[in-house]
Amino acid sequence: MKIAVFASGEGTNLQALLDACTDGRVRGSVVLVVSNKADSGAVRRAQRLGIEALVCPHDAHPTADEYNAFLAQECKKRGVGIICLAGFMLKIKRPLIESYPGRILNVHPALLPAFGGQGMYGKKVHEAVVAAGVKVSGATIHIVDEEYDHGPIVLQATVPVLATDTAGTLAARVLAQEHWIYPRAVALFAEGRAKIENGKFSARPSPHEASPRLKRALISVSDKTGVVDFAKGLHELGVEIVSTSGTFKALVQAGLPVRPLETMTGFPEILDGRVKTLHPHVHGAILLRRKDPKQVREAELFGLEPIDLVAVNLYPFATTVAQAKDPYEQAVIEQIDIGGVALIRAASKNFEDVAVLTAPSDYAGVLAELNAAQCRLTLETRKRLALTGFRHTAEYDTMISGAWSGGAAANEKEVGTFPAMLENRLTKIQDLRYGENPHQKAALYASETGMSFSKIHGKELSYNNLLDAAGAWDAVSDFETPAAVVFKHVTPAGIGTGETIEQAFDKAWTTDPLSAFGGALAFNRPVTREIAELLSKRFVEVLVAPGYDPEALEILAKKPNVRILVRTRPPTGALQYRSIGDEVLVTEPDRAITGTDWKIVSKRAPTEKEAAALRFAWTAAKHVKSNAIVLAGPGRTVGIGAGQMSRVDSVHMAGVKFKLWLRDNEGPAALVLASDAFFPFRDGIDAAFNLGISAIIHPGGSIKDAEVIAAADEHNLAMVMTGMRHFRH
Repeated sequence: MKIAVFASGEGTNLQALLDACTDGRVRGSVVLVVSNKADSGAVRRAQRLGIEALVCPHDAHPTADEYNAFLAQECKKRGVGIICLAGFMLKIKRPLIESYPGRILNVHPALLPAFGGQGMYGKKVHEAVVAAGVKVSGATIHIVDEEYDHGPIVLQATVPVLATDTAGTLAARVLAQEHWIYPRAVALFAEGRAKIENGKFSARPSPHEASPRLKRALISVSDKTGVVDFAKGLHELGVEIVSTSGTFKALVQAGLPVRPLETMTGFPEILDGRVKTLHPHVHGAILLRRKDPKQVREAELFGLEPIDLVAVNLYPFATTVAQAKDPYEQAVIEQIDIGGVALIRAASKNFEDVAVLTAPSDYAGVLAELNAAQCRLTLETRKRLALTGFRHTAEYDTMISGAWSGGAAANEKEVGTFPAMLENRLTKIQDLRYGENPHQKAALYASETGMSFSKIHGKELSYNNLLDAAGAWDAVSDFETPAAVVFKHVTPAGIGTGETIEQAFDKAWTTDPLSAFGGALAFNRPVTREIAELLSKRFVEVLVAPGYDPEALEILAKKPNVRILVRTRPPTGALQYRSIGDEVLVTEPDRAITGTDWKIVSKRAPTEKEAAALRFAWTAAKHVKSNAIVLAGPGRTVGIGAGQMSRVDSVHMAGVKFKLWLRDNEGPAALVLASDAFFPFRDGIDAAFNLGISAIIHPGGSIKDAEVIAAADEHNLAMVMTGMRHFRH
């Protein structure tokens, strides 16, 4: 459609129409600019752009009718289909109106029919609005008839009238609305959608495609990584970009044409930016179901401009709260995103018509698909992006509630307290080769506090490697003196302490060298060159320690398969989770070692060496799979029975391991037994005596305690009850 623009002033609305024709919002072109002033800005704009400008002063013809007939004739010569008045300071008369019935539009800087009529133009309108004390003003596009500011209304846009407004400040906001609704109105005529019946204007519903071409994108991001390139790609595809605040500034500075969001809403950002996008013209534009005729008609009625793509990411709450002393600080509160979350949820809900992007990593893939498919995205892509959007908002809410409930720290402080709603935000670190078995998939996740260990050498970690490494670290961390632990199949194969870490390692390894083969080793002191030299001749899967001497690393690095982990963070008091199918069990960690009811129950008290061995054995038994039996001397295990259905069987297994140990070692200074739970019958005590045990430690609490104590006295064994059980299932 060919367009003629009549203007007497600077021609800013002329420029808005020219821009809309250029970027495809209006399917037409301005072929003629008419002005009654040779020095008008509109004429200069036309001349700069090579558009024909017709200067025709009001006294160029004897009468107004002749003047209007001349203008009609000139427009007809050039095939003009619609005339747009843009600050044309002469009244249009019948000859021109009859030549272009229902096809002459005018823009008025107020909400007609209020503040219109003869003499109401330009600054005068805004002065009248401010003086009247009304709360809302705006802009009107209407069809011209023979009365001033009369004729059917095509479109209107509102702006609030603020208490601080002057005629000048109000005029600026209204003008911005004019620049956006005028092209919309012209587009309705250019697309053949305009209808005038019984003196009223209406628009036929927009045509919609099954897989609509993206026409408009809302971009409002906190993380601006890659956003300029993404917006540039959208612009090159002909997509109109709407934006807010910092994103708007960044895109404008990059030289991109960007529409401020307030031109859609007619409402500025308020409350220091707390409210920007929470508006029906935004959420209606996103939630509009394009294939629903009723909703399409409603959208037309309220002037909604559909938004086809939403690119949003949220305020950096996690970063801010991590640096704050109090999660309720005002600076933290201001980083709780409201509008962004609402945008993401709305766009994700309406994925059939809208694409939502929350991660800069998605920009390149989406642009590639748009370029390859004529600015369309498949339903599968929009579904995938919607799922990512809902996950993003869910993680964000979990992060906030976790911070305000205290997260792991609160669980440590409020022992025994479990939340009504379990929230745990985890990020995938990596996929694992497989799970417990090759036919099972697995992955490693970490909380927002990050990884508690780092791998500095070796093969990829497996699911089982990680379980053993974690168990070994938990065990070795319970000892204050230099300690070493050998773990195999999620239970200790040997534990040792000593004056040096080398002594501790020797005690742990020699407990059960056969089981130690291919195990995981943990140390609570840095690994030395001496230990590394020994390990260079042995097969181990994983090493965990707070550090490694440079000479040790040099030796160990020659073994390409051994996984070397650095772990300095002690085990925390965070709640522990275990899945049982569709349900999750949650428990406090077992960080205690001894109970408050530790007491000697036998006639004979333990000797000093027995007492030291008992305390060591009790700590070790805490980490052995139930039913757990640990045979030990001072600072070392000498036999471990783990995971048996019968406690007597566990004693028997520990005894077998002890007899194998005796082949290569002298008996310990004191041989003691620790049991993770009480003995239900005296048979376990009898079996222990037959192995040469001289002292026993266990929780007690059986109805057979008297019988068990009597058995200990019968064999002259020292017996200690702790009053605390350490089951490990």
